Formats: sequence, C-alpha cells, structure tokens
Amino acid sequence: MAPTDPIAAVIHPDPYPYYRELAVSWPFHRDGALGLWVAASAAAVAEVLDHPDCRVRPAAQPVPPALAGTPAGDLFGRLIRMNDGVHHAGLKAIVMREMARIDPDAARARARALAAGLPRVETDDAHEANRWMFTLPVLCVADLLGLPLGRDTDGHVATRVAGFVATFAAAMSPLATPADVEAGAVAAQWLTRWARDHASAAAPGGLLPALSQAAAQAGIDPAALVANAIGLMIQACEATAGLIGNTLVRLGHSTDVPDIHDDPDDLGALVADVARTDPPVQNTRRFLAVDATLCGVRVKAGDAVLVLLAAASHDPAAPRGERPWTFGAGRHGCPGDALARTLAACTVDTLLQRDVQPRRLLGSLRYRPSANARIPQFQSSTQSSST
Repeated sequence: MAPTDPIAAVIHPDPYPYYRELAVSWPFHRDGALGLWVAASAAAVAEVLDHPDCRVRPAAQPVPPALAGTPAGDLFGRLIRMNDGVHHAGLKAIVMREMARIDPDAARARARALAAGLPRVETDDAHEANRWMFTLPVLCVADLLGLPLGRDTDGHVATRVAGFVATFAAAMSPLATPADVEAGAVAAQWLTRWARDHASAAAPGGLLPALSQAAAQAGIDPAALVANAIGLMIQACEATAGLIGNTLVRLGHSTDVPDIHDDPDDLGALVADVARTDPPVQNTRRFLAVDATLCGVRVKAGDAVLVLLAAASHDPAAPRGERPWTFGAGRHGCPGDALARTLAACTVDTLLQRDVQPRRLLGSLRYRPSANARIPQFQSSTQSSST
C-alpha cells in the first residue's frame, strides 16, 4: 500500500515508488489535506531551495511556539540553519570554510580512537546499533571541535554530551511532547554552559578555535558561535544516525556483509549510495516571505512548501552522481556532508567488527516517528517478543 501523503512516506516501509510518481506526475502541487505546497521533482526542489524568498522559518515564528521563551528556544534561535539573511550568511561562510578543511583521514582516525573507548555493553545487536548510531558521530564532532569528553578509570569515553544532544534534538521535533520540550530546555542549558566554559580552552588545532578566531575577526557574537558549535553536534545526531541505520538495513539485505569492512572505500561508496537512495532526511520546509512565482505558480506570503528531498533523489529525470539531496542545497546546504558520510562509515564499520549482524536487525525493523527523518529503530529480541 502506498503512503497516504508525503509526510507519512517518511516512515513507510518502501516509499520510493510513491516518491518517483510524485516527481514525474506532480512535480510541484498543492496538497489540500496537508495545507502545503509540495516540491517533488529535482528541478522543483532545486528552485525552491535556491529561491531568495523561501525562508527556513515563518516570518512571524522564528522559534517554534513550544520552545519560545525557554533555553531550548534561545539555542534554536541562534542556529544558522534556522536563520536567513545577516543572521545566517556571515557565520555560515565561516563554518563552510572551516568544515572543508577537515581532513577525512584524520577524522576517520579520531573516530576509530573514540570507538576503541566505547565497549560493547549488550549482547543484543539491536541495542548496540541504536546506541552507537546516536553516540559515536556526536562524540566525534565534539572531539573534532576540541571539546573535552573525558574518560573513566577504565579508559572508557564519557558519553554524556551525546545524551544531551539527542535530548535537545528530540525537543526540536514538531512531534515533541511537553515532557520532551522540558527535557530539551535542560539539555540546552547544559550544552550551552559546557561548550561556553570549554570554548576558550578547546584543544589547539581543533575546529572550535579556528571558528572562534574567524568569528571574532568578523565581529560575530560569541554566543552565536557557541550555539552553532552545538548545532554541528545536533546535525551529527539524528541525520547521521539515520544514515548509519539505513546503511545497516541495506547491508541486512546484502549478501556481502562479511567482506564489506575489508575495504573502507567500498563501505564509503555504499554509504554515499544510501544517502541518495534511502536518505536519512526525507524532506524539509520553506516559507514564503512575500508573494512570489515559484515553479511557474503564484504563491502567497506565508505559504509553506514541503520540499521532498527523497523524491528529488528518485526523480528519473535527475542526473546521477551529484551531491545527495538529503544534505540540502543552496544557501542552507549542509556544511558537514562529507564528514557525515565519513562518520557513518566508521560507525557501521565498528559495529560490523564488533559482530553486530545487520541481517539480525531486519526482523524487528521499525522507523522512529518523525515528520522528516527516516531513522531505523531496531527492536531488541526482548522488545520484539513482548509486542
């Protein structure tokens, strides 16, 4: 059965025939039930993402109402990916430049060093996959920033920061409950204090000192810099977890799992293909700041557009081999796409080397409830038997 609408498609077992149909037959259309314009073809998605009047937030609602007036809202409001214009361009250019300087081989080596400090704590494959998906990429970004993680007396890496990042990310979701928002406010306070207190002492050669120096020269508010250092960890959380999980799903259906980690290039190529064909971020939204013409249609100020990145990836008319749409495009394109693929490959490789068997994850495969992110939620054998 096909998905009922483009939002329900996000967690559908196989939404891609539906996405292809939308891209071909309904490239840009109004969904009356959702109350949204929908961009589905690669051409329509590109036009919306590049349009100067399409903004990442509604003009009258820079912060989601549930977060407004809380520490979570303060952090959200400073994120460059949630802003346009002068609040976005200067710091985004700095972040793009410094992220491009990260050596993939060095990032891979640091990820492996951190992985060595994260022992397998459960025999259940599903538990370990879920844990690592949301932990290792965040810790790697914190480490690359130069922020301290700490280790216990046994040499195990502290994972507390990853937990707070995941908690804040959950509060940002439109599906967040009041309890999620309350927990997100606590997480935002802890993350802001932790990053601010350690920013001046971040490890030399780390990403954060380089960002700090460039931001100071550009006259950028230090609070905005701290918020966006946290923002990089947030972006390494759910989207990268989805990329890891979807790669594990692909491997679960594959016959060459035992040999895939023998060649890092093969695994990297697989992750890149998953980013295109089973993308973690399936859609994003844009909001019209003024009346405009979009994809040949007159749209009004305040109208919202659901931008189907996953449909663009499956548009038969789109050229192959380009940057995966899941990382966005235009002025809000993700600055960490290469790093995300590297960290996803490292995490998958580590799980395979610790004898997590992707095929065993498929029997209880579900997707986390979400309006835009396709993230597997693997069920443990105990959970499966009780449902």
